[in-house]
Amino acid sequence: VGGQCIAPKTRTTLILDRWRSVKIRSNITLYTFKNLNMKNNSLMLAFSFLFLLLAACEKDSIKDESSKPLLPLDTNNSWTYERTTTYGTNSYSTEFDICNIADFEGYTSREYVVGEPISLLKNDKDGNCIEYLFNDNELVYSTILFKNGLKKGDKWNYKAAVFTDGDYSKYEIEEREIKCIVTDSLISTPAGDFICVGFEYHPGGFQSNGDPNHTMIQFLSENIGIVKHMHYEHDNGDTWLFAETVLVDYTVNN
Repeated sequence: VGGQCIAPKTRTTLILDRWRSVKIRSNITLYTFKNLNMKNNSLMLAFSFLFLLLAACEKDSIKDESSKPLLPLDTNNSWTYERTTTYGTNSYSTEFDICNIADFEGYTSREYVVGEPISLLKNDKDGNCIEYLFNDNELVYSTILFKNGLKKGDKWNYKAAVFTDGDYSKYEIEEREIKCIVTDSLISTPAGDFICVGFEYHPGGFQSNGDPNHTMIQFLSENIGIVKHMHYEHDNGDTWLFAETVLVDYTVNN
């Protein structure tokens, strides 16, 4: 239920999903999960959508293969968001640097930490945002982060690096189904009104009754990026909005 809030310790999975930031930057969709039912109560850090831990960064630009991507990647672009939960509201900004890893150039909003796996983003000619995961300077996989040109009901599988160690040294690859739930939704934010495509996915698996542990819905507008993000929690048949993030300001060079 929209206004309901169950204390984190009573939920099947405890969400610690604060936007991660380095300096003034944030990972737009980096979530930290602690599954209370996992063996040994190990820390599971689930990197959903923008998993950006990267290397050798500098301000510059890469020619974008698409003129109308869902997520416009450029070092001169920036986004400011407000995130509201039952615990309060905080704001953060995101911008990108260029990184070169194993002679491959892509974008990141995170600083590189030596010894950790790293990931780069790059748009293809169709406007799809592709994530490239590297480990020890070798490409582990590439996966579609945001898919362009979909119809309502279309789906694709996204590969997520799920970390099983607090030091990020060990991870498992988890496939998640992402579904397009709307293609022309008008979303109003403090930054303006936007026609958006909406995506839904369920990180953290499912409960014994078949309900997901978490539901994430993101709205993106063409050549603008992420406009709104909604995070729902589920417990014993109950559903409530845990967090809502909206765009309040942005700079995008077209």
